[in-house]
Amino acid sequence: MSVSGKIDGGGARRRPRAVAAIVFGVVGTAVLLGLMAWQLQRLAWKQGLIATLESRLGAEAVPLPAAPDIATMEFRRVTLEGRFTGAAGSHGFTDAAYLTTLKPWGPGYRLVQPFETTDGRTILVDRGYAPVETKNAGGAAARPTPALEGALALTGALRWPQDSDFFADDTAGPADNVWLTRSVARLAPLWGAEPLLVVAETDTAVGDWPKPRPVKVDLPNDHLSYAVTWGSLAAIWTVMSALLARREMRR
Repeated sequence: MSVSGKIDGGGARRRPRAVAAIVFGVVGTAVLLGLMAWQLQRLAWKQGLIATLESRLGAEAVPLPAAPDIATMEFRRVTLEGRFTGAAGSHGFTDAAYLTTLKPWGPGYRLVQPFETTDGRTILVDRGYAPVETKNAGGAAARPTPALEGALALTGALRWPQDSDFFADDTAGPADNVWLTRSVARLAPLWGAEPLLVVAETDTAVGDWPKPRPVKVDLPNDHLSYAVTWGSLAAIWTVMSALLARREMRR
């Protein structure tokens, strides 16, 4: 009787541990499957957003609206007429040089300049890419990049970018004209312009630079790989938990 008592007592002690393993496995699997479902929802949202933006880029260009709506007009192609003023901003430079890189030329700038429309508005136009050696002088992006003179007809896409950089701060840009963010809210006041940026697809260069860099929809979309990762972890968690519970019940 003492032997059976020991056996029964051991089994009683093992049963709660087996139950705990099962509960632990079920809860963990549920959490991981929930994360997988969330990523699948994000995937559907991101695919819908990309499709919306691509449809805007693929649509016929329209005249620049008087008051574009950020929610519905970003990435919308527009046309406008006017001229580059060549005026220096409050930071002392005729453009704002946003630091970037482009193959095969390497480090360079996207050049943002004020554009005065025929109806008297001043907005910002991203003219495109120019290598650093065409802009740098005296430790600053100080060399002017002339634009075609006189009245111009431009086509481009509306953007409200706030391109971020880990090292960016409020002092970056005004001193040496090397901007680490392409923040419309910061650049527009330099020329008293409207907070509108048109990324030109029209070539405005006198010579080789800048080269237009038309807008493309390049939003990162890794949600499917994240969903697969969470689903794989859920499967592994389920198998490992089942093996642990089985071992405890057998013991």
